Amino acid sequence: MDEFKLRAGEKIEALHDAAIVAANTSKNRFYNVFEQTADAIARLRETFQEMWHNELVTEGRARAVAWAQETARRIQEGAPPLSPMVLYQELVTLLKDHVWRRSVIIFLCGVAFGGSAGLVIGFRAGSRAPGGPHARALHTQIDQTVILVEDAVSPGAAAGEVLIRVQAFSVSSADRGVLRGRASALRSLVTSSPVTVGRGFAGVVLDVGAGVSDLEMGDEVWGCVSEWSGGAANELLAIRSTRVSKRPRHLAADTAASLPWAGTLALTAIHKIRYNLNNCKGKRVCVIGAGSGEGCALVQLLSYWGARLTVAAPRKAHHSLKNLGAHEFIDTDGSNELAAPSWLQLEQYASRAGPWDCALCCAGAGAPPFPLPGPNTLLKATAPRKAMVELRPKSLITDRLPTPFWILFAASFYTIRMCRWLLGCGSHTDWLEDRHHLRPGLEALRQLVESGQLSPVLDKVFLPQDFESALAHACGDDTIGTTVIRFP
Repeated sequence: MDEFKLRAGEKIEALHDAAIVAANTSKNRFYNVFEQTADAIARLRETFQEMWHNELVTEGRARAVAWAQETARRIQEGAPPLSPMVLYQELVTLLKDHVWRRSVIIFLCGVAFGGSAGLVIGFRAGSRAPGGPHARALHTQIDQTVILVEDAVSPGAAAGEVLIRVQAFSVSSADRGVLRGRASALRSLVTSSPVTVGRGFAGVVLDVGAGVSDLEMGDEVWGCVSEWSGGAANELLAIRSTRVSKRPRHLAADTAASLPWAGTLALTAIHKIRYNLNNCKGKRVCVIGAGSGEGCALVQLLSYWGARLTVAAPRKAHHSLKNLGAHEFIDTDGSNELAAPSWLQLEQYASRAGPWDCALCCAGAGAPPFPLPGPNTLLKATAPRKAMVELRPKSLITDRLPTPFWILFAASFYTIRMCRWLLGCGSHTDWLEDRHHLRPGLEALRQLVESGQLSPVLDKVFLPQDFESALAHACGDDTIGTTVIRFP
């Protein structure tokens, strides 16, 4: 018993000594931190006092007081304030003997760089929406491969946005261009989302953000996402309400998803050639690569408005295009990969059957490679200058900018966004989009469908895990219409 008490006392004494050592150590650390903080404050105070009493700062304060007194006196007397040139001369007189011109240039460059960095960080932080639930999404990796993520975090609906449960989305040659780098530079300034594929989509509104009054929970909608704004391959998609509209009620999700991107491209082409129901009758129009989604939409609309259509497409697509309204056919199965024979085939047909009033080149099978030939070889002499329209995706000028020019472009881009925000226009990027891809174009598309002038042409439906097969099919020669991926 005595031995047990002795051991217990030794342990208690050891614990007591350890507690004293720990307390002394903490006390010493506290004093060290306190002393270091006090020394830092004293140094800052000394530095400030030294700067405040510097000869240049003292003279500048004196001149500033004199400027303020002179300005107050002139205002009291009713005279205009000091001219900016006078202030500039005073600054030159003040600084020329104290500050080198090189130092001023370095200072201005630092201000510009720091301001640009602050704008970038501010817009990045301000554009982050609150995190939402997990959902399936197709994420693009650094090596441009696309993988299906089962539990991707989806952002919630921010102000001016709606949260949509995407039921189906379309894939096209535009997605292949995105994976090859199209619009990647501009997209890095607009969004940080890893979802870059999926252009048109159809779904149901799950939530609406602040300021959205024209859409409600449960509305069946459709819309499209441009290459630089991300992608629609996300089961829960937060998007600005100006980029979606209510879809026709009689269309299923798979069928509806095939039309927004292709249909708005067709409306863009029709707007460029300035055709409508009143002036299109009797026009001879050539649609090249008519088997694509936008080509099928153009064939339907122009034939309904009375145009006489010639389509250039593989032979297997002729029957389907005839049912859509095509009148004449150019078989492109025999064209090779060289540009001259392909365009030569169209030129020979135009010389035999007569030139066209306009020509529209789509991304479907059989479309000859870039660039377009001269209008004199295919079009009438009376055709307008913009009667040849290219609808296939091309690289943007921002994708080819050298690094110094890219830095200038990025700074200008964020400056424009900042100015728009200061003017009350918001920090969104709707001004980058074609107006036909926004709500007015989507509403016009819905009216065309409901009036019977246009019908979606759905080619084939895939599942998300079969994205590579879906993209290969959408860019292949067997496609007639739009390829769609559905979330089960």
